[in-house]
Amino acid sequence: MASQGLDGGRPLNEVFTGRATRSLRRARIVDRFATGLMWAAALMLVAVLFAVIASLLIAGIPAFSPEFLFTPGTFTNPGIGPQIWCTFYVLFLTLLIVVPIGTGAAVYMSEYARPGKLTNIIRFSTESLASVPSIVYGVFGSIVFLVMMGLGYSILSGSLTLALLNLPLMVRVAEDAIRSVPGSYREASLALAGSKWETTRKVVLPAALPGLLTAIVLTAGRIIGETAPLILTMGTTISPNAYYSLNPLSTGETLAVHIWVIKIIGLPGVPNSQAAADGSAAVLLLMVLVINIFVAYFNTRLERRLRGAAPPPRAGGSKKVGT
Repeated sequence: MASQGLDGGRPLNEVFTGRATRSLRRARIVDRFATGLMWAAALMLVAVLFAVIASLLIAGIPAFSPEFLFTPGTFTNPGIGPQIWCTFYVLFLTLLIVVPIGTGAAVYMSEYARPGKLTNIIRFSTESLASVPSIVYGVFGSIVFLVMMGLGYSILSGSLTLALLNLPLMVRVAEDAIRSVPGSYREASLALAGSKWETTRKVVLPAALPGLLTAIVLTAGRIIGETAPLILTMGTTISPNAYYSLNPLSTGETLAVHIWVIKIIGLPGVPNSQAAADGSAAVLLLMVLVINIFVAYFNTRLERRLRGAAPPPRAGGSKKVGT
């Protein structure tokens, strides 16, 4: 016999079932609403990304030509060949400093450092340096590298300043990548009589390589896009005075600085300067996109290889295995 309740004389089991049904219905409505909200946010990000890419490419691609991309600019025809070269040169020199030091610091913080005051001070210093505005690094670089070390306005001064600016980012992301390696990998290596250094070098770092590549890409994107530190340490160059050079003590101008000069200061007497700025922005965007796409593709293949997964079969290339 069903127990009687106080809700209009209905049995308690019907009352509880009705409440549970209403609660489940509300939970489903809230879940669908939250799911739709998250989808809308994700689609908005994608739409904003494509809007930025499309607007820059539509405005900049008409300026593309072999003379524009590969030759120095003149007072009659704009060209960004030396600026593209300088961008890659500064990127190479900066990563040459940042990657070994940042990876080494990340390995120490994640594998060797013991919890304590020193570790807390190092981590706090890294976080504090990451929050310092880039213009402050530019002032510091101009004081130390230009005045105290006597390097003057040069590519080397700019690269050293960008290295200081991006070291905290590299350390943080690389440390997270190394910490994400499962502890069972380390235990298996130590169980096979591997030393701490052998475990780090042959097991941990290869497993963390996809995350380390992500850290390098994030650092590279920030290096390519910086302007304020380079203006204060490398200076700016009028396009007709730009040239190709491997000398790190020579002055130069990256694409980001070149865009800033054209858009903010302007180049009086140079025709089509705004079209040159749009073309330079499109080239800079394509450089970043190509680097990100290449690293994402490489990371996918690397992760598949680390997990031991076989590559996807080729279309029409499968063969029957007979007995």
